[in-house]
Amino acid sequence: MNLIGKLFLVLVLALPGAAIAADAPMEIKGATTVDAKGVIALVETTKGLVILDNRHEADYAAGHIEGALRLLDDDITDEAVLAKVVPTKDTPALFYCNGLKCGRATKAAVKAIGWGYTKVFYYAKGMEEWRAEGLPLVAK
Repeated sequence: MNLIGKLFLVLVLALPGAAIAADAPMEIKGATTVDAKGVIALVETTKGLVILDNRHEADYAAGHIEGALRLLDDDITDEAVLAKVVPTKDTPALFYCNGLKCGRATKAAVKAIGWGYTKVFYYAKGMEEWRAEGLPLVAK
């Protein structure tokens, strides 16, 4: 195998691993990042807060934050889909998923910000931190 062939093989083998290793960001421009304590504070103090669980149905059914509505990031295909659950651009909305290895909340929050939603909260560590803290979950 020549040098170009070897380089190609190295790149092909390295790319899937690189994609898997990428974590979701801790912060998103236009969103307020919160931790578990921040989520609890939002729930206790934020009138009209919409909590969006951006995970698959099985994950949601196994346990979610009380009051959360399941809306998979892939199902948010346009602004009208999000508007069905987050009625106005200034309605506070919290997005979460399984945590930094998941990335679904990142995708959903970025869509909301792009459509002009102004009170976007991003729970970056999501269910990974929530469970580690021993916080309550509602099972469907």
